[in-house]
Amino acid sequence: MKQHRRIDRFVEATIHEFAKWIRDNSWLGKERDCVNIFATQCVLPAVSSKSAVTNYSQVRIECGVPQPKHQGYDRPSAAKDLVIWRAPLDVAWDSDWKPVNIPWVVIEWKTRRRGRSNAVFDNHDERWLTAFSEQNPTSLGYAVTVDFSRGRRQVHYARFRRGEMTVRHNVSEE
Repeated sequence: MKQHRRIDRFVEATIHEFAKWIRDNSWLGKERDCVNIFATQCVLPAVSSKSAVTNYSQVRIECGVPQPKHQGYDRPSAAKDLVIWRAPLDVAWDSDWKPVNIPWVVIEWKTRRRGRSNAVFDNHDERWLTAFSEQNPTSLGYAVTVDFSRGRRQVHYARFRRGEMTVRHNVSEE
């Protein structure tokens, strides 16, 4: 339980840092751009021997992870936007190249622009993160949406734990 609180604080603090950065800059970017800025400007500077994430190699962009079982996915693995592993150099693959190892955290990202979907979170991401966190109770999932469609930029996130969306937050309202 203590590890859940530590990684929660780590992830949520870095999302808040990203939201502050977005508010303070006129920068615009699509989903991949946001993931990269989040990783390089917010996550990597927070890595330290005293934080939940102690090594840069625990953090991956577009990392393969096992798909939730019995959900009708065609492939056994999927690339996820940002993944945090429990230990440095962890990967999904076993010696037969099957995706069996489960990451600590999976973060899926979306951006919203004018004329696009008005949903705060992507339905596919919500379903995937719900199934993933239900089947892997020691792991967490997050959905992050950066909304560029309004005059005031907004960053929303939801946390998924044990198959439930346990936190839903608009960081921009702080």
